[in-house]
Amino acid sequence: MAFNNPYKNDAMPCFTLEQANSVLPKIIAATEQALEDLREARVRMESEQLFNEADAQQSYDIQVALTLERWSTEIIQCGAYPKGFFTADFKSFLPDTLLCWTYGEDEISHTHKVWENFKHRRQIEHPEIYSMALSLN
Repeated sequence: MAFNNPYKNDAMPCFTLEQANSVLPKIIAATEQALEDLREARVRMESEQLFNEADAQQSYDIQVALTLERWSTEIIQCGAYPKGFFTADFKSFLPDTLLCWTYGEDEISHTHKVWENFKHRRQIEHPEIYSMALSLN
């Protein structure tokens, strides 16, 4: 049975490694803002629990969901796929290959196949394979 690639015709852009890395500052900023929003929501919940624990938890859960939804939307607007908690994949020009970034990394240094996930990430050993020069062929 052949693998059906859900990324193949999804209208998301393909990126060279250089292009994906150039978008990272926006993604890192969005991620840092989301983390700050989550920290603030946690502090607010902890203080509100003194008055009504159930309401505080419900309010916190809503704030978390809204923050993660906003983060996901911002990542999609950058042309990447939001994955898990603060991980993003970029479609590459290589067939069935995603460039993978996670919070804490300052550049994209991993890749995996579309049918794999974060735990299957491999270090990019030859960045030139993902460069502009090869993508123009």
